[in-house]
Formats: sequence, C-alpha cells, structure tokens
Amino acid sequence: MSAVKSVPPNQPIAKKSWGEATKAYLDPRVIIMLFLGFSAGIPILLIFSSLSLWLREAGIDRSVVTMFSWAALGYSFKFIWAPLIDALPVPFLTKWLGRRRSWMVVSQLLIVLAIFLMARVNPVSEDVLVYMAGAAVLLGFSSATQDIVIDAYRIELAPPSMQSILSSIYVSGYRIGMIVAGAGALYLADYFGSNETFYSYEAWRNTYYIMAGVMTLGVLTTFASYEPTAETLQSKKQKGNLKVFLIYSALLLIPGLLFGVIYLINILINTVFDSTVALIPLMVMPAIKFYFLALVACAPLLLLYFIINQPKIINKAPLVAETREDYVRLVALFVFSVIAFIAAYILMGQVLPEFEGAFSSFFVETLHLLVSLGAAMAAGYALVQVGLVKKEVAMATWIEPVLDFFRRYGKKALLLLALIGLYRISDIVAGVISNVFYQDMGFSKTDIANAVKLVGVIMAIAGGFLGGILAQRFRIMHAMMIGAILACATNLLFVVLTYNPGSLPIMYMAVIFDNLAAGLASAVFIAFLSALTSIRFTAVQYAIFSSLMTLIPKVMGGYSGAIVDNMGYPFFFIFTFAIGIPILALIYFVDRHIVIGDNDDIYGDDNNDGSGGNGIGDKLSKTNHNLTDTKEPPRASE
Repeated sequence: MSAVKSVPPNQPIAKKSWGEATKAYLDPRVIIMLFLGFSAGIPILLIFSSLSLWLREAGIDRSVVTMFSWAALGYSFKFIWAPLIDALPVPFLTKWLGRRRSWMVVSQLLIVLAIFLMARVNPVSEDVLVYMAGAAVLLGFSSATQDIVIDAYRIELAPPSMQSILSSIYVSGYRIGMIVAGAGALYLADYFGSNETFYSYEAWRNTYYIMAGVMTLGVLTTFASYEPTAETLQSKKQKGNLKVFLIYSALLLIPGLLFGVIYLINILINTVFDSTVALIPLMVMPAIKFYFLALVACAPLLLLYFIINQPKIINKAPLVAETREDYVRLVALFVFSVIAFIAAYILMGQVLPEFEGAFSSFFVETLHLLVSLGAAMAAGYALVQVGLVKKEVAMATWIEPVLDFFRRYGKKALLLLALIGLYRISDIVAGVISNVFYQDMGFSKTDIANAVKLVGVIMAIAGGFLGGILAQRFRIMHAMMIGAILACATNLLFVVLTYNPGSLPIMYMAVIFDNLAAGLASAVFIAFLSALTSIRFTAVQYAIFSSLMTLIPKVMGGYSGAIVDNMGYPFFFIFTFAIGIPILALIYFVDRHIVIGDNDDIYGDDNNDGSGGNGIGDKLSKTNHNLTDTKEPPRASE
C-alpha cells in the first residue's frame, strides 16, 4: 500500500486565458531561468560535438574521439552526489548567497576552470590526451552539478502552476547555449584559421577561452537572482539588482533575437535557392558586432557590482548536515565511496578480458561500470554500519527519496526505471557521432554549423513547444509513444544521406526532421519525469531519473565510432532505429498497468520517518510558501 496520499486523477484544473499565460512570461523569474538555462547549455557540446571536431582535426582516431563522450558520464551518475547538494552547506558562501546559489557559483566557477584547462592542451599527441580527458571529466562533473542545483532552484523559485513556464523557458535557454557552444564554437574555430585541411591549435584554444568567458553570464545571473528559501533583509538592494539585470537582459535579448531570426532566414534562403542574398547590409555588421561586444565587455563590471551589492539574508531551508561533524562525516563518506569506485574500476579493468567487437566491448564496459558502482555503494554502506555517518542522516540523505518512489509504485517501479533508462537511447546514441558523420560525408564546418548547430537547434526548440502542446492535448503516455516513434524513425533519414554524400538539401531535411523529433520527445519525456517526481524529493529524484535516462545511451554511444568502423554508417543508423522499437512495447505496458502522477503527497503529511509529519520535506514546504501556495495537483499525467 502506498505510503503517500492519492490525488484524484480526474480533478479539474483551472485553465488560464491566453492573455494570462502570455503575461506570465513577463515575470522576472522567467528571465532568470532563461539565462540559467543558457549557462547549463554551454558545457555539454564542449564535451561532445565541438570537442569531437577539435580532436578529429588534430588527427585523433574516430574510436578515441567518441570515447571522449564518456567524460559526460557525470550527468548519468549525478544522483550519487545530488543528495549532498541538499545536505551540505558551502563554507562562507551559503551564509552569504544561500543554499542553492552558493552551489551554483561553485559549479559555474569549476566549469570556467575546466574549459580553461581544456584550452591549455594541444591534443596532437596522444601522450597529452590524458590531461585533456581529465579536464573534460572535470567539465562533465561540474556542469552536471550545475544542472542538479538549477533543477532544485527552479522548483523552489515558483509554485507548481508556474513550473511548466519555467521549464519551457529553461529548455529554450539551454538550446540557445547549445547554439553558442556548438555553432558559435565552429564559427570561431573557422574564423581563427582551423579547418579540415589545416589544423590550428591556437584557433581552438582561443575558441575555448571565449567559451569560458561566455560562462560569465551564468555567474552574473546567479549573483543578480535571489535565494527563494531565504529571508532577504535588504529588499531594496535585491530589487535594484534585479532591475539592473532585467535592463541588461533586454538590451542583450531583444536585439539578439531580431538579429538571430533575420540571420536564420537569410541562411535558409541562400541554402534553398543557392543565392548570396544579404538581408542584413554588410555595412552595418561592424556596428552590430561592436554593440554586442560592448555589452559582453560590460558583463564583468556588472558582475562586480552585483557581488558588492549583495543583500544580507537569513537562510531558512533546513539542512541534513546541521552540525560541522555531520558535514565532515558526509564529505568523508562520499570521498571514500569515490575512492572505492576508482579502485574497483582499475582492478576490474585488469581482470576483465578485452574484446575487439564493439558490441562485446559495450557489454563488458557496462559490467565494468556496474561492478565499480556496486563497490562504491558497498563501501558506503559498510562505512555507515561502522558509524562514520549516523544512520538517520544517511537515510535522510540517500535512502528516503528512493524508498518514497518504490512506496508509491511498488514492483512496477522497475518497469518505470527501464523506460526511463532506455527512452532516449535511439537519438542519443546516434547523436554522439553526428558531427564526425557530417564531416565524413564531405560537409565543411560552416555547413555543419549552419545546418546542425543553428537550424537544427531552432527546430529542436520548435519540437519542444510542439511536445508541450501534445503533452497538454493528449495523455502523457500517448505523447510519449508519438515521441518514441519519431525519434527512432527519423534516424533512417541519415541512411538516405549516406547514399547521397555532400547533398545539402538531404542533409537539411534529415537535420530538420531529426531535431524536431528529438525536441518533441525530450519535451514529453520531461513532462513524464516531472509526473513521476515527488514534490518532497524533487532535487534528488529528478537527478536520479535524469541520470538514468542518459547512462546506458552514453555508454553505448562511446562505441559508436567502433561500430561505424566495423559495420559502416548505413548499418549504424539502421541499428539506432532498431534499438528504439522495443521502447514502444515498454511505453505500452507502462500505460496499461501504471497510473502516473496520481499518488504524490505534495504536502508531506506522512513522511513515514517517525517525526509526525515534520520531516525535512515538510520543513522546506513551510519555509517556502511557493511550494504549497496552491491546492492544484502540481503534476498532471492525464
């Protein structure tokens, strides 16, 4: 029997008018989430596609290039340290900025450091690839940490009625960040003089330096925003910071949006009609560049102003580690568990046999990771048993969010976990090698940037909006089925491209439909994950779900280069289509046997922790009225 109360599945939900829905986008919190989404979207492509092209131009083998995608496995294991983000304060920063913003600043500064370290390595020699890999792993870890904090911050920033708006605008900002780190990085590398025929380390180094500088906007947003679960003692300072930030945002966003739309239309016209029309006169381009450069140059000064002008706050949100001893013990437990993971990974690497086949290697590597993760969990459990950390603290930090999920769904939770882990496998595995594929098909970096990193991302944003409409119009599982069918079927378009290398029209057709499908599938999947997540454990449970959804696809994606080398591109894309078909059966069984989202106790009346309803989740609800200012169910699956 579920330990939480049920929300009637057919309870009517008040609908907003079009005017009210549009007005909600003028809320300052929407702008905050747009820029935080932008900050979260920058790092991912600096690990995946942009780094892949850099390494490829430097002469690194394709199989080695795709293995660098494993540096982003931090996104898939972030559920391990996500509870620590809730449990531990950051020395000095938490008292100054609050629980969420302090961790946000730490993660953003680590991202800047990691990008800088990657820029310092010239990967022409395989001897230095280990340093590049180390910096890439740091980038993956710190950007995954930023995602954890931003997800939790978004939930606490506004009531459930605003979550769909904040989520959609966050995804839009994320996609814009991907455009800058994807298309922007390729444009810059090409501008600085590195291309397929002439490799220039200085060009890529300067490109990554600029990307590190762009992350300043994320840090700027963190200092300009406010802590939702803290009491602000100097509200005039906070309002002044937000006002200045909104003015700066308007100066950056409105001209940027107009320029971007006109530029995109210009590219499409010239591509389709094979023309050289310039909708933006060349004579005004220097003025436009100067305008945006001047705004970017102002960012460090604005950041300094926000740092100096921070209002005093009183932190209200409860922390699991309420004493310094609990803090030190939790950190020690995590460090020892990580050491156990590394030791087990090295030991298993010496014991497990090596296989030349891509599929055999994939299964061995999956076993490698699972055994290492099991060793880390066993080490953590043993340390708790010997008293390194209090059992009740360990339970509240790591175990209770997991138990809550299984209490609500019972044995059927395993079916849900299988669907979460496999739903995105088709498009993620295909996406790992996409940039290398386009390059092998004879397209230049500029062609790739225009089609994939610009038009493709715009179509992904459009697909996201379409997915949101589908999630509202149909039952969530029906929308999931549509997304899964489109995500795997569009991979067949790339088979067509393999027989027409160098054809821009076919490339654009494949990119447009593939990204539209990926955006749609991603949007409905986020709605599905949100429906599964309990409001009492949002940060931890969402981190678990989002980690699981990318773990298997990313591990398999690391072998995409080896699969292509052995079997060729046509087989590879047919394979990515085929592995998406079983997902349809999973969706059918989940839809038939499980009711999603009708058993979430949003008020935490029954914490099942022996505290009479005064657990950590309940305290947080009382601290921040945004979490409980409505009796409307925050998750609607039907």
